[in-house]
Amino acid sequence: MFRLKTTPVVFALLALSLCSLWLWKSFRPADTSTGTSSAPQAPVRSAAPAPDMLAPALEVFRAKPTPEASRRELGELRLELAALPKDEAVARTRGFLKGGEDYPTGLSFEIGKDGKLGQWPTFRSFLLDTLLAIDPAAAAAIGREILATPTTADEWALALRNVARGEEQTDAAFLKAKTEELISNPGWQAKPSIGYLNAFDVLVHVGATDSTPLLSGLIQRKDRKDLAHAGFLTLDRLVQRHPAEELALLAADRTLQQSRPEMVAQQFARADLRDPAQQAVVKGWMLDPARSAAELRSFTSVYPNNNRFVSNNLLTREISNPAAELAVHDREVLEVITAWAADPAFAPVKDPLGVMISRLNGFTGSRAASPSSSQ
Repeated sequence: MFRLKTTPVVFALLALSLCSLWLWKSFRPADTSTGTSSAPQAPVRSAAPAPDMLAPALEVFRAKPTPEASRRELGELRLELAALPKDEAVARTRGFLKGGEDYPTGLSFEIGKDGKLGQWPTFRSFLLDTLLAIDPAAAAAIGREILATPTTADEWALALRNVARGEEQTDAAFLKAKTEELISNPGWQAKPSIGYLNAFDVLVHVGATDSTPLLSGLIQRKDRKDLAHAGFLTLDRLVQRHPAEELALLAADRTLQQSRPEMVAQQFARADLRDPAQQAVVKGWMLDPARSAAELRSFTSVYPNNNRFVSNNLLTREISNPAAELAVHDREVLEVITAWAADPAFAPVKDPLGVMISRLNGFTGSRAASPSSSQ
């Protein structure tokens, strides 16, 4: 009897439990998580920033490595920077340069044939040099930023080169002004670095004949052979590229003629007397009553002066004249000088003209015998 009385109750309770369970599931808030698992999901983390590839190199240079270790470290870093997306490489370089931090490398400021450096004296100079190959336009823009404030002569030299090479149109006025500012900086001038001395090449690149007064002043510095030599080389190369204009300026520079008479005379020996403008300048210089016998000897002893100083420069290149062109030049200027010697107006300098004719006869004869020879 006990079983018969309790069985309906058990079934009633079981039915009530099942109904309650169905109602609980029906009204349970929807699970908004994705996936099949009901386990809690780990929070999503943002990607970690890319490590600074400059940091390991900086640690190396803080420890003052050997030149060999510096060269190896910079060579590897150069490849790493070149492998980055251009914008990222520029951003990393600009970020470091703005910070003002720098470290010596133990290497020299060494210019290669293409105007790029083969060695870098500081970490900043390495970055400036490397950036030109990665993004010339960005290198020019950063170069202008650096040139707004004096940093070091080496940095300014590279910044000037980057502006000159990285911009589509040459801003000659800007480059000239900033190069003259570099040259005239008292601190940099007192102890000129290799970069300082090589920055003079920018004046040649932009044809800055109006920088002649600055160069003239340096050449007259007999107490500073380094500055005088840099000024002379720059002026000499300007004469080769812009002879009529530059020689006219030298003819008017009495102070330089008195200070360096032989040097000025040898610059006039670079004139191409086939050109009427250069003829006029040389004629006026030779027949000037103030001209001394020593100056005329210096002039005639090297005429025609086609010697060139060959070097690796930041921007310009030196190209030797082919022997065939020199032979044509010598024959044609010989005719000009022979006509001068027959002109009564040149009577005061007849003997110097005779020396010039003798030299040219020797050159034309030797070149006729050996066409491959060079002066």
